[in-house]
Amino acid sequence: MKFRDMSISDRTIAALESMGYVEPTEVQEKTIPLLLEGKEVVVRSQTGSGKTAAFGVGLIETLSKNPAKKALILAPTRELVVQIAKELRSIAKNHRMRIYSIYGGQSMGPQIASLRQGFDIIVATPGRLLDHARRGTVNLLIVNCVVLDEADRMLDMGFKEDIDQILDQLNPKRQTMLFSATIDDRIKSLSGHYMGLPVLVEIGPKGKVESIEEQTIYLARREKPQKLAEILRNVSVSRAIIFVATKRAVEFVCRRLNRDGIPAHYLHGGKSQNQRERTMREFKEGRFRILVATDVAARGLHIDEVSHIINYDQANTEDTHTHRIGRTGRMGKEGKAITFMDTDAPPPYDYRNGGRRYGRRQSGNGREYGNGHGDGRRTEGPSSYRPRSRKGYDPYKSRIWDQ
Repeated sequence: MKFRDMSISDRTIAALESMGYVEPTEVQEKTIPLLLEGKEVVVRSQTGSGKTAAFGVGLIETLSKNPAKKALILAPTRELVVQIAKELRSIAKNHRMRIYSIYGGQSMGPQIASLRQGFDIIVATPGRLLDHARRGTVNLLIVNCVVLDEADRMLDMGFKEDIDQILDQLNPKRQTMLFSATIDDRIKSLSGHYMGLPVLVEIGPKGKVESIEEQTIYLARREKPQKLAEILRNVSVSRAIIFVATKRAVEFVCRRLNRDGIPAHYLHGGKSQNQRERTMREFKEGRFRILVATDVAARGLHIDEVSHIINYDQANTEDTHTHRIGRTGRMGKEGKAITFMDTDAPPPYDYRNGGRRYGRRQSGNGREYGNGHGDGRRTEGPSSYRPRSRKGYDPYKSRIWDQ
């Protein structure tokens, strides 16, 4: 099937062609016709499958045919909001539509000024949108098309109450679209409460994307910087994202790479929004090829040419691991994910028992101890002291990492 076979306007098709979209992906082929018919959908789709264009085309075509309609897209992070808004503006460039991005970490003034001019589509994080609703700077009752993007991630981040408050203020006669990488009981409950009889669309495997090759490397912690540099010097690494556990560790790894003659930049939540946007823009444009990041980059970043993902530190959960490696192997392209496993690390977390450590029993004031079955806990004492950042400090020598 081609885009032209979907009753899409010539204006939108021209925009898609200019963006390099020749044939629809599976999620676009299955979802766009349903959205154009006004159906509500629950879509399970892996990251990188083209779902932004799927709901973007559906919304823009719907609104172009009925200018009285207004749309809202909720997304979990500022980075994702910015990227969705940018892609929607590209798809809608031949239509006259006002598309605004609303997120925290930015002055309210410019956002209020934009909203006063009226809108066609708002892309927003839940918290900042509620701030505007409480101030009366946005009227949510006029919204009759809503997309919940990365719905599972929004629930993971504790946005359930905010989502409830927002959906309760929208036009009751609305079309709701829910997109999620996973469909669990929380997603089913959310859709059951706010949607009528949605069409379920499931794309691809529930686990990792088939086009991603995974490799695990076992090594001592002190060996990781040298091994990382060795991998990155390989000519097959066109662009790579290196995931590290903490902000301080990110900066440590980035400094080591630069010292070893491998240009790298870093991204974490301690940077201002402008700095983060500039770093991501330069990475996308190819101004540098190595990005060291915390899990702030694990979801919602649409960069199609990432050849390698390197988990310098393991992810906290299987779901986070899936989303990390989903930054490569996008849009059907092949990618590689490499995970470093520390052979000299502290006992791993038992995520089935509240995230506590398990392993050999230890004694002594302020140490972790357990019975080997997830019954460990931390006591107060000298070893729980978090050292201040200082020159030459190696975060991997500390038992307590700055989260």
